[in-house]
Amino acid sequence: MLRYMFRKKWSQNTENIPNARSLRYNKAKGRKITIDVTRLLQMKIAICDDDQILCHHLEEMLLELGRKEQTVLQTELFFDGDTLWNYLKQGYRFDLLFLDIEMDRMDGIAVGRAIRNILGDEDCRIVYISSQESYAMDLFAVRPMDFLIKPVTEARLKEIWELYCRLSEKGQGMFRYQIQGNQNRIAWNRIMYFRVDNRKILLHTTDGRVIEFYGKMSEIKKETATGRFVQISRSELVNYQSIEEYRGNEIVLPTGDVLSIVASRRKEVGVQIAEYMREDL
Repeated sequence: MLRYMFRKKWSQNTENIPNARSLRYNKAKGRKITIDVTRLLQMKIAICDDDQILCHHLEEMLLELGRKEQTVLQTELFFDGDTLWNYLKQGYRFDLLFLDIEMDRMDGIAVGRAIRNILGDEDCRIVYISSQESYAMDLFAVRPMDFLIKPVTEARLKEIWELYCRLSEKGQGMFRYQIQGNQNRIAWNRIMYFRVDNRKILLHTTDGRVIEFYGKMSEIKKETATGRFVQISRSELVNYQSIEEYRGNEIVLPTGDVLSIVASRRKEVGVQIAEYMREDL
């Protein structure tokens, strides 16, 4: 029997945010209250440690940081690695993961490797938690963001928060999408192109996967407006970084696939590509 599956909690700093809907947890009455936060992108954090007291303490410190920084957080707690891994396999993703190394049921190193190597998720920032400092070589392949030594202090946690914020600001843009109610994200440089098929969006990734979700081209263009994406037809939007060769009437992708540029868009596409090439010089 699972010791504990997971528990979800949202920060309570949404009072002054318009057009938002989230789940807030009322401790006194032990129930969840729905608030409007639909247009808001939340920071999703998971904490996985077999020490339940530490999990709750770390969660409270993070929620307090979120309140101070005016950031809406969604936190989820897991008390063993196996439960976390089963949850991730269902398509759930996190922006930041605090992961204990020493756990009986699938340790943190195994979970981290699975996230990187099986799910192919390089976007999740992993912070390992341990009472020892002797795991450097084991953690190297997982590419963690940082390492927390127990006991966790507020000052140290604030340093990690600030590091995450700096990396997020300096990092590339992220594309967010929803599948069966689950919010997901993928870095722009891992997107090769989008193709619209009726109401479905087919997102072709650089590692050969095709992610399907419902949406419209107008929504995709709005989400990627600050990136370098080129619309070559009514139904196709290509990442400039994935254009291996430009031939005027078609483009070649790194996979060798050739996509045609419709006649009505060839001039505009040529101007865009020339502009991006100048930026790279």
